[in-house]
Amino acid sequence: MTFPLVGQPGHGRTAFVRRQPVRIVDGRVEGGYTGVFELICPGCGDNPYVDYSEIPPWLQWLRGPRTLQAALEAYDQHLGPLPGPNGHRAGSLGRRPVSHPTSA
Repeated sequence: MTFPLVGQPGHGRTAFVRRQPVRIVDGRVEGGYTGVFELICPGCGDNPYVDYSEIPPWLQWLRGPRTLQAALEAYDQHLGPLPGPNGHRAGSLGRRPVSHPTSA
């Protein structure tokens, strides 16, 4: 199975943001969690049960650490536009500006 490239629709459906563990040993969190967040993308080869210090530098770059806001923005950017029911990005279907007629 081939995954779409990073930033392409459908990439990273298994990606998630989590609070960064202090340390992971044998697949278990030790020492609790830090105050920062990280982006995990198994579609890119990341393994959430492996400690940050044990993953390749390019995955460390992807993971972070980041503030919550920065992690959510990285998540959104990493997944790329997700098509909605009418083909537009689902997140962009919010309120549209209302144009007001000018009085003559």
